[in-house]
Amino acid sequence: MTDKNGHGRILAEFEKMRIKHSRLEQAYAVFDNLRKTRRDAPFEPKRWACIFAPTHSGKSTAVRMYLETIVAKDAIVRGLYPADMDPKQIALKQRIVLHISLEGVTNIKNLAQEILRALGGPTKGTTSDLLRLAYDYLNEHNVELLIIDELQHLMREKDKEKDKRGPSEEPTNLTNTLKTMLIRGLVPMAFVGIEEARSVVFNDTQLSGRCIKEIDYSRLDWTIRAEREIFENYCGAVGLKLKQHGLFEHKSDFMSGDVPICLHAASSGRVGIVSRIVEQAALIAVDDGSSQVLRGHLLQAVDLWAIPKNMSPYNLFREGLRKTQVFRR
Repeated sequence: MTDKNGHGRILAEFEKMRIKHSRLEQAYAVFDNLRKTRRDAPFEPKRWACIFAPTHSGKSTAVRMYLETIVAKDAIVRGLYPADMDPKQIALKQRIVLHISLEGVTNIKNLAQEILRALGGPTKGTTSDLLRLAYDYLNEHNVELLIIDELQHLMREKDKEKDKRGPSEEPTNLTNTLKTMLIRGLVPMAFVGIEEARSVVFNDTQLSGRCIKEIDYSRLDWTIRAEREIFENYCGAVGLKLKQHGLFEHKSDFMSGDVPICLHAASSGRVGIVSRIVEQAALIAVDDGSSQVLRGHLLQAVDLWAIPKNMSPYNLFREGLRKTQVFRR
């Protein structure tokens, strides 16, 4: 690939890549079970599940893939969209499972507005009016699951260690609102965020008691065989995707030699970081006129991207393994 827009094409294709792994199946099963409680016991109090893990662990990607595969297929079966429609378009338009982000959400009114915006409702009005409308819209559209992403935005200021001011009451009010929605039997939920955000929901005993599952998306541990296999298979799949997406003539081998463990050290066991390192290596490889991404390109990507971005403390591709770099929980 030598066209002048090669870098743009690589970046675009990486955004479109979807890689399956066993943790996805676990998340899908939990989401499906929550949705079934909405269908089979619509008027009973609802439960929730969560994914709390470090940034770049694949949390939000798991949600997107669930919407694009399981939910999109359900929407077609229900006759809501034609079978030949792009699943990603269906995922954006469907209202069976609602996925909202709490970026910029600082109070109950913002939360109601985000829900209404996702359901095509009005977003102007008082807090109480908008919250009531949000409840009505969730019921009218028979939303089976509400996935709330970026939950860390509900953390108190003191927990974020930004300053020494007293904590705002809004996070507590927001948490109470979510709890009320569950108790009233409105809709089951899934909370997604970084590890520090776990306290937002688990510090409330009533709310924590309604959790059915904490979905494991923690850093993959090289010393645990099952987790190492997930990581190695992910590395192999990324190499295949480079060819499948037409970016390089030959597949890239990220399964041989020390490549998997070097990528593990560079990413600290986070698959999202693996994709970013390979993406950067692909940009280097295309500038080299290479027909595939090689170990040397990965080495340069760690030097030029992972280390400056504080994703990796050192370059195992060059320096060799340090015992402290074999990640253990």
